[in-house]
Amino acid sequence: MRIRIVAAAMLCGVLAACAFGSYKALIPSEAVVLPLGTASSAATYIQNANDPARWDEVTADGGPESFDIRQEGYGYWLDSDSWLVFAQLDGSADEYLMQVALPDEAIEGGYVYSYAVGKLVGSKLYVKIPDCDDLSTDTMNALGLDAECEISSYADLQRVIAETKDAAGYSTYYLLR
Repeated sequence: MRIRIVAAAMLCGVLAACAFGSYKALIPSEAVVLPLGTASSAATYIQNANDPARWDEVTADGGPESFDIRQEGYGYWLDSDSWLVFAQLDGSADEYLMQVALPDEAIEGGYVYSYAVGKLVGSKLYVKIPDCDDLSTDTMNALGLDAECEISSYADLQRVIAETKDAAGYSTYYLLR
């Protein structure tokens, strides 16, 4: 499932750079918004490496890759095992800070959290993954970040996303249905 691949990349497993993550949920419930409306599934599209104007549908097991979405309380279950929460990105009417909780039995609490920026355009949720390599040395030192880029507070998360969100481009979108 593409969302799991994106989330894994956020934890440095796929990307050469290191994206932001944490071992606890950082977005507080009072900051949560529910932008996906009544969407119940999403198909995955990625930007074509040779033609950035073209977006290719991701396939898996001989068919289009998609996953179920179910709103519950203040977030969304993705295929019943990953938990997605949104917060409005400061200063933006259509961009969101995304927090994906992925199950990990090796972690106390059972989840590892990854962060991305999403932009909702009609029925498409575009996603980009800002990363630690785009942070200034001053910010890294001030926050005590190492190569793992583990963020420890919502204020720190907002700070690093504000500093890095424009460095990454949208390379994936999810067609919401």
